[in-house]
Amino acid sequence: LFQHPSQHSRLQVVIMAERLDLYSTLGLNRSSKDADIKRAYKKLALQHHPDKNKGTDGEFIAIALAYHVLSSPKLRAVYDMNEMEFSTTRRSLVDSFDLAKALEIFDTFFGTANPFAALSEGVNDLFDSAEEARKPQPPPNICMDLICTLGDLYNGTRKSVAIKKRRINFEGQEEDYSKTYLINVEPHWVTGTKLCFEKEQQDLTGDVILTVQLEKHSTFVVSGLDLKTTVDIPLYNALSGVVVPIKMPDTRILNVSVEEVIDPSFTKVIRGEGLPAPSGGQRGDLILSFRIQFPQKLAPIQKDLLDMALRFPPDLTDENHIQRRLLITAMKLPASTLAESEKKKVEDVNMLLTRRDEPPAPDA
Repeated sequence: LFQHPSQHSRLQVVIMAERLDLYSTLGLNRSSKDADIKRAYKKLALQHHPDKNKGTDGEFIAIALAYHVLSSPKLRAVYDMNEMEFSTTRRSLVDSFDLAKALEIFDTFFGTANPFAALSEGVNDLFDSAEEARKPQPPPNICMDLICTLGDLYNGTRKSVAIKKRRINFEGQEEDYSKTYLINVEPHWVTGTKLCFEKEQQDLTGDVILTVQLEKHSTFVVSGLDLKTTVDIPLYNALSGVVVPIKMPDTRILNVSVEEVIDPSFTKVIRGEGLPAPSGGQRGDLILSFRIQFPQKLAPIQKDLLDMALRFPPDLTDENHIQRRLLITAMKLPASTLAESEKKKVEDVNMLLTRRDEPPAPDA
C-alpha cells in the first residue's frame, strides 16, 4: 500500500492546500448542494487514491480536505461567508491534515480503505444504502398564515412579515436572527394560496411557507370569485322596489336598484363586481340575497289599504282613471287637510270599491 510522503512532499501539500479553492477542487460552485458534494468526492477520491496508478498524495489530500470542509455546515458557512476570515481556520486544518486523515475520511465514506473494493458492485450498493441512511433530514419548514383582509385581496397591497430563523454565522456559531419578507399581495389570491421562500444556504431552519388566510368580513362572504351578502329590507320595499347602498371593499358606495318584487328566494346579481380572476379575465360577481322584515302587526286601515292594493282592479292601472287619481290624492294628503268636497270624493271611491267586492244579490 501507499507509503507516507517525505517531509519535502509534505511541505508541498501544505503550500498547495493553503492556496486551495475548495469548490474548484471538487469541480463545484457555491450553489452546489450536499448531494453534489458527496457525488463529486466519491468520483474524485476513487480516481486519485494513492494506491491506484493515477493517484497522487497531494491531489488525494486536497480532495479530502475540500470534502471535509464543504460537507460540514459550520465550516462551509465560514468559508462561504468570508474566505479571508477562513484563512486562520484553514491553516489549523492543514496543520492537522495529512494522508492518514484523508484515508480515514475515505474509509468512513466508502466503508472500506481499499479503493479496488470500493469499485465493486456490492460495495457500491452498500455505499448507496449507507449514504441514504446517513443523509441528513432536511430541517423543518417554517409554516405560517398570511392574514389578509378582503380589501387586500380586492385591491392588492404590500405586506411585511418578520420571521424568526436560525443560522450559522461567519464564526461558525449557531445564532437566532430575524428576516423580514416584503410581499406584494396580488388581487387574485384566494384563501389557501401558498407562498414559498427557499432557505438561505447558512440557515438551520427550512423554507418559509406562508398560506393566505382571509380575515372574516363584516359584510361579504367570499365564494370563489363572487362576493355574497344578505340585505335586510322591510316588506314594503320587497313589494314596491328599493335602492340598496352597498359599501364595496374598495370603499366605493354601489347603489343597487331593485325593481323586481322580492321574495325570500330572490337574488340580485351585479356582474363584474367580485374578485379579479387570476388570468386577468372577467371578475366575479356581487350577489345580493334579501331577508324580508315583516311587520309585527298592522292597524285596520293598513290592512284595508294593503287589501285594496293587492286586489287593485286592472282598469285602475290607467294613470288617467278618476278613481286612481282620487286614491293617490287620498294617500298623499292627510285627512285633516282635505276639503269637504275632496273627502266626499274619497268616500265615494271607497264605497264603489266596497260594492265591487260585495257578493251579488240572489235572483228573485
